[in-house]
Amino acid sequence: MRIDFNLQYHRLTRLVHGDDVVSFSELVRRSPKAGEHGAAEFFLLRADLAGQFGLTDRTELSLDIPYKRATVQVDIDDEHHRDETFEGPGDLRFAAKHLFVVAPSFQLAGTLGLSIPTGRLNKTTAASYLSHDRAAALGVTVPEHSHLQLGTGTFDPFVGTEALYRFDRHWMLYGRVEVDVPFYENRYGYRTSPSGVVQLGPAARIGETGFVASLFCEGLQSARDRFDGDDIVGPGGRFDGSFGIPNTGRFEVAFQPGLSWGITENLTLNLQIRVPVYTRIRENSAGRDVQLTEPVGAFLGMSWSF
Repeated sequence: MRIDFNLQYHRLTRLVHGDDVVSFSELVRRSPKAGEHGAAEFFLLRADLAGQFGLTDRTELSLDIPYKRATVQVDIDDEHHRDETFEGPGDLRFAAKHLFVVAPSFQLAGTLGLSIPTGRLNKTTAASYLSHDRAAALGVTVPEHSHLQLGTGTFDPFVGTEALYRFDRHWMLYGRVEVDVPFYENRYGYRTSPSGVVQLGPAARIGETGFVASLFCEGLQSARDRFDGDDIVGPGGRFDGSFGIPNTGRFEVAFQPGLSWGITENLTLNLQIRVPVYTRIRENSAGRDVQLTEPVGAFLGMSWSF
């Protein structure tokens, strides 16, 4: 049996328009109208308590219990964004993992799991996604709301596979593929898109010190989330209440250097940073793809086996 505790911190993307990544002051200089929106910064602090229990030599069950704290800081309040913090439990993830191949130099495993909707949600409506210009054209008012969510609000299956190849007693190569497959909308009409992650990279033991260094490359792909709600009708016309959510479809490539330290036979500390090198959002509110540079994220973990 093993218990893991992981802590991660991310400072997320600043306000970005078009294909340019610029400071807010530079953005306002180029387009004074953009200053009406104000600058916004997003922060995520997440702690996970996870446990693994071995049913047999090849099969284990796992449960991940996350706690999230999401924070927004803005220069100018409006209906879409204001200074706020939303925190609480995230969605539980329950999984079964089976080792299909166990050899001295190679291991291959598969995972099948389910995300359970225990994360808190903020209610949104179709009007929550209207830009100020679109709302003005329709002659309607955008209600004050929050886009911060701690879960999907749905039971979401996921499946994955991972492999480990040992070249010798020091060097190894690790690879992982995992796909989340949400297939229905939550009670507010929001449907999270399917997403997949691929991770590959080497790791090496540093002499007899108990340290293991690693460098993984990760690719993340997700489609656009969808909202299915009532049409919005105003003096200026009608807006279809079913649409793809702007700024949600994402393709990202990141490097993840890490270091783990086996303090004892049963206790290990892990440190990892995530360095995105390419991020592209599939269509913003103006209907254009957006290329971003994301700040670095930090991960700190501890594993105890008994």
